[in-house]
Amino acid sequence: MEVVRHAFIIPLQGHEWMAEMAYYPKLSHRLAGLFATLGWQHLNALLMAGVLSAAVVWVCLFEHARRVSLTFLALGLGLSLINIKVTRGAFGGELIDNFFYPQIVGEAVNLIALTIAVVLLRRSRRDFVLFAVAAVAFCGCFHLVPTLQLAGALMAMLGVTWLREVLRTRKFEPIGLAGLIAIPAAIVLNPFFSKMKFIAGNNGSVNLGVNLSLEGLAGVSALLVALSAWVLLVHLLRPADDPEHEEADTSALMFAALGAACGAAMLAQYAVLKLTGDGSVYAVLKHSFGVFSMLAFVVPLWGLTVLGVRGVSAEEMLADSRLRAGVALAVVAQTMVMVALFQRPSVMDVPRVNAIMEDIRQVRVTRGLHGDAAMFSAEFPTPVVTYMGTIAMLQSAHGANVLSLIGDGRPDRAGDVPYIVTLAGDAYDKPGCRSGAPIGLVVVVAGPCLEPPSLRFKQGASGVPYLREGWSAPEIGGVWADGKRSTVEIPIADWQRSLKSPVLEVATFAFLPLPDSKRTVIVSVPGGAQERFVFDRQKAVNHGFVVPLSAEALKGQTLLVTIESPDAATPKSLGLGEDTRMLGAGLEAMRIVGAGQP
Repeated sequence: MEVVRHAFIIPLQGHEWMAEMAYYPKLSHRLAGLFATLGWQHLNALLMAGVLSAAVVWVCLFEHARRVSLTFLALGLGLSLINIKVTRGAFGGELIDNFFYPQIVGEAVNLIALTIAVVLLRRSRRDFVLFAVAAVAFCGCFHLVPTLQLAGALMAMLGVTWLREVLRTRKFEPIGLAGLIAIPAAIVLNPFFSKMKFIAGNNGSVNLGVNLSLEGLAGVSALLVALSAWVLLVHLLRPADDPEHEEADTSALMFAALGAACGAAMLAQYAVLKLTGDGSVYAVLKHSFGVFSMLAFVVPLWGLTVLGVRGVSAEEMLADSRLRAGVALAVVAQTMVMVALFQRPSVMDVPRVNAIMEDIRQVRVTRGLHGDAAMFSAEFPTPVVTYMGTIAMLQSAHGANVLSLIGDGRPDRAGDVPYIVTLAGDAYDKPGCRSGAPIGLVVVVAGPCLEPPSLRFKQGASGVPYLREGWSAPEIGGVWADGKRSTVEIPIADWQRSLKSPVLEVATFAFLPLPDSKRTVIVSVPGGAQERFVFDRQKAVNHGFVVPLSAEALKGQTLLVTIESPDAATPKSLGLGEDTRMLGAGLEAMRIVGAGQP
């Protein structure tokens, strides 16, 4: 895809989607870029990647469901409808409202791999192990959660069949044990693993139809694990195989293994968050699709295998002309389920979203505003518009302001951006702040007109001349303090002396090289208050200090600001290269405003 992109074969919209991929180097984003090459415009490229992936998931699940029994299929269908009604099924809402298609693509890869693995499991255990390792490594290039689910399901399938054979033959087969070791190794050794692990701890919005707590999700996950484990146990202890039902038994094993893996993955992420603080509530909740969807399959499976309830098999039903209509009705019903999944009201916004995206693109093409010069922010319609409008259409670099868009759709400091692209009539569309005529649905407003800008301390920025002692050379994102104490002497304007309740706002970041790194940073002014904050990778890698200022502090021409980091360390002392700078705190921006300033 990179070769094709540089050969200028991909059309313009494809280039814009691929510009966003620098931060997320995963194959799901390349897939969206490929859809853009086919002519689908903007959000439609993501929609088609998500819709087709979701279709693959449902086709794989119901192909295996068909092999179990008609009773299973009917019950699974009913529970799927309940799932969509209660939780909104995750797919449609997350795809539109939450820019969540990478996991959906990963789910499709997961199910395709499991479908192939089911066939190999019946033929050769060695081939199964080799394929399982390769499949887990490949799925890891899409999304972490489906990869964990795939690895868990493959290990459960292998473990049950391997132990069953050991118990029957009393012979130890090393290939089974080797597979149980190699499959998880394929996750850890995947070059995308560490980056995906970091991204998985992000924040955002949750689009469930119910107000589900983490404890509620943990309870549902535990139920799924228990039911799945019971089915696996029944499969393990069953006296002998039934050749007539071999395919049905293998499919049942796959459902139970995948159900156990989905529930265990959610419980593991919940436990990590509770015990270590690594991740976020959102990161756990947003992956709930696997739990609720698999409940719709595991519950009837548990009834069939554990309680001994047997329904009519799909094959038997097809042999009876009177029952073939039932198959057709089941297919129609499932088609309606998929349609309902995507035809939520938010999907109706897609034409307008595409129009907004095109207008944002025209801002860059006709006015040359992109990168650090502009970002898109508006209250409507969804996070994906704000995110893709800024990252893909305006090609803005990642920074504190851009990352804040993911949280609430608004930059932390609007005045620090030379221009903000927004929708006509938005809160940012203030009288007298527009820059030029509207472009379609969007307008361009001057950031400094909206609120006072900050002094910024990146390379060549306005605040660099005011750096005093204890700083290294300014870089693209800001400047590192080199030592445990650094100072900045900023000018005080006449209008700032007349502010009511003045405060000093300081945007900082910290040197956190290891997962358990912590850095204490203290910001203070002479004769005034100070604020202390502890950075860590689980809670905050950047922070906005707000230090109250007295009238006395604003009487002079300048204000001396001290930034201390008592636990600063050199990268060399941590075995991270030859850098001997004493790194603790980093400085991005600073300004004096009245308390409560937007």
